[in-house]
Amino acid sequence: MANTSEENMTLFPESADDLLICSPSGRILFQSSNLRARLQLDLVGRSLNDVLPDSQAAALIVAAHEGRPHGFQSQLCGQPVRCAMEPWDDKLMITVFPAEQTVGPTLSLPAAELLSREISSSLGTMFAALDALPPPQGAHGQLAWDAISQGLYRLTRLSRNLLDCARAENGQLELQIRAHDLADLCRRIQARLEPILAQLAIPLACEIPPGPLSCQYDEEKLERVLYNLFCNSIKYTRPGNAIRFSLAVKGENAVLQVSDRGAGIPQDMIPYMFCKHKNPAAASRPLVSGAGYGFALARAILSLHGGTCFATSQQGQGTIVKLTLPLRQPEGPQATLSSPQLDYASGFDHLLLELSPALPSHFFARGTKPAED
Repeated sequence: MANTSEENMTLFPESADDLLICSPSGRILFQSSNLRARLQLDLVGRSLNDVLPDSQAAALIVAAHEGRPHGFQSQLCGQPVRCAMEPWDDKLMITVFPAEQTVGPTLSLPAAELLSREISSSLGTMFAALDALPPPQGAHGQLAWDAISQGLYRLTRLSRNLLDCARAENGQLELQIRAHDLADLCRRIQARLEPILAQLAIPLACEIPPGPLSCQYDEEKLERVLYNLFCNSIKYTRPGNAIRFSLAVKGENAVLQVSDRGAGIPQDMIPYMFCKHKNPAAASRPLVSGAGYGFALARAILSLHGGTCFATSQQGQGTIVKLTLPLRQPEGPQATLSSPQLDYASGFDHLLLELSPALPSHFFARGTKPAED
């Protein structure tokens, strides 16, 4: 057999997520350095049955054989963990999350709703006051107006993400599941992003199938996830380096991928990439910014769809985020169809709202305020 572990070491660098990659039979071919250090044990060459309960190891192998993702909670080498498996070529790619990431809600839903409502009320007043001001005079006045407008967008985005993360943690984040053309959604996102990225001198390379791709999902929430991924890529990508966006079908799943050649993520921050607030050391790191709500919400939304959200990154080389979405929704609570809800953006341009942390302030010049109700 070829040295598959060396091949995977190339594809998943030392700064990757806490990963295990296994053969179809459950033999561990690759273990990321992060996971090896945390467990203080080299698992390469061992069987999943040696490190997980037999029933869970069997469920993983069956799910991979059927081409579907699988998540579970367990004990790995005596440590409580949450695992998410995604079929990858003919192998199993398992991302391992430490126990501290599986704790209960950090903010009650009533408290989050109160905070969001108070923030939104204040932001509405500030937007109205800003709009009532006379046109800015001179370049400095325009820069100040644009910066204030962008700040209000960013606070609005944070308020929405805080509320929906609390809803997800408390089991109250609802989906509006309907049949849509996923390829058409991707083409529309491409059309909206291209002129913005052109202004930033960042090429956008897309691989989207020409025909329709029917899939059942919440269009607004999936669009929000994708815009958030692009926001992070734009924030850390230098002019001239391309961002790549692709859609493909693999088995019974649609696979969406956003990758960049940006700054990448420091190795010690990778385990916290999908966590709110990251970790206490993040505040002092120049390459790590934001409260972490965007990625946390992205993973929660994909999980509710029965899909997965995985990331690999290498500092100085870039980041790859891959989403899988079942082409057919499973029966059960994940596929809820609730009554129509109000636009989460309250009239804001969705693209500008989600990209607000990454764009220069001139994108938020006068005239980009929310639409009237």
